[in-house]
Amino acid sequence: MSKTLHFKIVLIESKPLIWRSFKVTDDYRFDRFHQVLQIVMGWTNSHLHDFNIKGREIGMFDENYKYEFPKLEDETKIYLRDLNLEQRDTFTYRYDFGDCWEHVLYVETAYNTPLANPICIDGEKSCPPEDCGGVHGYANLLEILKDTTHLEHDEYVEWLPPGFNPNYFSKDAINKELEKFGAWHKKHPRKKSTPWHQLD
Repeated sequence: MSKTLHFKIVLIESKPLIWRSFKVTDDYRFDRFHQVLQIVMGWTNSHLHDFNIKGREIGMFDENYKYEFPKLEDETKIYLRDLNLEQRDTFTYRYDFGDCWEHVLYVETAYNTPLANPICIDGEKSCPPEDCGGVHGYANLLEILKDTTHLEHDEYVEWLPPGFNPNYFSKDAINKELEKFGAWHKKHPRKKSTPWHQLD
């Protein structure tokens, strides 16, 4: 029987703190766990990613980059259950090697209660917009948005996604997407899932 893992994920150095609390079963491969994190956080799955967990590097394996990342293990061949994760274990997830959005994940609890789909429990603040320069670039962006007299204010407002609100967080919207992905996960147990929403 699959184990249910309750995680907290935090975007490292984000101020104010951007975080989510969520649950997922350990029968998810790491490529699918990546998709869960993208949905939970609000990223758009537009960049490379990797995990550093228990001394192992796991991510998107590509023969063309095997010399650049010699220790990288193929995420489509490793499941969460293979790591024997327990309460208080921690590891990191990096998204976008340019902006370098680094997250730390904490295992809050691990138990044998069944879970139909991944589910978001709680969280705070909106996911930063893609390609804004990492946490420090995002902090600068927020300061500019506060100052309507800043020379770059109007340019940033025009560049941002319509209606962007740094304080926005919708557990319901996240869970609707997680439910869709959970259904896809069950329907296609062996397919690669990056990006899942472009597949049947």
